[in-house]
Amino acid sequence: MLDDEKVLADRHLEWINRFTSIETGIYVNGELIQFQETMLFNNELGVSIPSAFRDMTPEMAKKKYFSEQRPEVIKTNEDGSVNLCFNMIDKSVKEDQLEAVIHEFYRVLKRFQPMSVCLDTGSEPKEETPSAWMEFISSALNENIYNVLTVYPAGERLLMIMFNCPFEKRNSWSNCLSLIRKSVVLYGDKKKMEIG
Repeated sequence: MLDDEKVLADRHLEWINRFTSIETGIYVNGELIQFQETMLFNNELGVSIPSAFRDMTPEMAKKKYFSEQRPEVIKTNEDGSVNLCFNMIDKSVKEDQLEAVIHEFYRVLKRFQPMSVCLDTGSEPKEETPSAWMEFISSALNENIYNVLTVYPAGERLLMIMFNCPFEKRNSWSNCLSLIRKSVVLYGDKKKMEIG
């Protein structure tokens, strides 16, 4: 009996290990997440997001993001607990200023949400198009929320991508989030530039 269970467990693990990319999909919490390329900001930005994600309704966005300066584009799962937010800001940022942008964002965040806690920050200065990121915890009504903010220079603008999910789901979504961030492509000035 134990041998049969081990064989089944090995087959299940082998099956899951086949699904590890944007092309094949990836398992998150036992569910196979498929991806589709989505074009945003008048086709200036392409990004692969879970195909089941939809635009968050304005009513739900007002409840979830209290500030009037909520994200321009919010893609969410069915119950609204896992979100990808996208903003393009009219602000030219040089490569060596990305980490400063992240630290300034956290300073502002602490002013409005004093209970938020920064877990880690980092940057990718040697990538073709550099980025900087920050992981932090914020509080909702009755739970802690895990957030990852990533910023990229986008010509004369700044691309901000925010991911959030319940804190206890962060490990399950981390690999998926990494694939999404690597899938980001900017289409500007009639040339394609991969970033991430």
